[in-house]
This record gives sequence, C-alpha cells and structure tokens, in this order.
Amino acid sequence: MHEEKFYLIEGKKMKLKELAKEIEAATGGELEDDQGSINRVVVKKPAPEESFETFTITFKEKHTVDFIDAVVTTDNKKKNLEDYDFENSEFTVRLISYIRRDVPIQNEAEL
Repeated sequence: MHEEKFYLIEGKKMKLKELAKEIEAATGGELEDDQGSINRVVVKKPAPEESFETFTITFKEKHTVDFIDAVVTTDNKKKNLEDYDFENSEFTVRLISYIRRDVPIQNEAEL
C-alpha cells in the first residue's frame, strides 16, 4: 500500500519523532501517538557477538484500525529497555510494514 514510500525511509538513521513524521508523510494520515509502542525483539538463539539490538516500534493511525510496524536497530546494546533513549538517540530503520485491518471503527450501521 505504501511500500514505495516506506522503502525511502528504510536504511536511514533517525530519532523516534523523526520516524513518526516520516510515516505520517508516507501514509498521508495522522498517528495517534508519535512515541509508538516499543518492544525489544527477542530471538531464540541470542547472538552476544552482535553489537546491535533490534526493536519493533508500533504506531497506530488515527481514525482507522490500521497500524504501522517499524523494525529498528540500535548501534549498541544495553542491559535494560529503559536504558535506551529513543527520543534523543538515533537508530537505523530496517523495515516498515503497514498492517491493514478490515474491521470498521464504528458499527457499519452508523456509517
């Protein structure tokens, strides 16, 4: 749906609010929260030799049931999720996915 525009964002280094603005520009919509929901990606086989950490940041679009997932990596590892500063530190955007839901927000009878 927005793959061509997302492709232009992928691979770039940016901060959280910059990513939110880029996603809004790509989708033409408005996000409910420019902070998103951040989750650390845990793999079955840890790779302690890797010098980066992977996260998924989920943004919800206003006035829809759709959301956007962004997979990002940091340049360094920290012990706790709270130790990462996504607002002031840059991360690398690896992949952005638009997840479309076919469920209407309101009852169809009200539309």
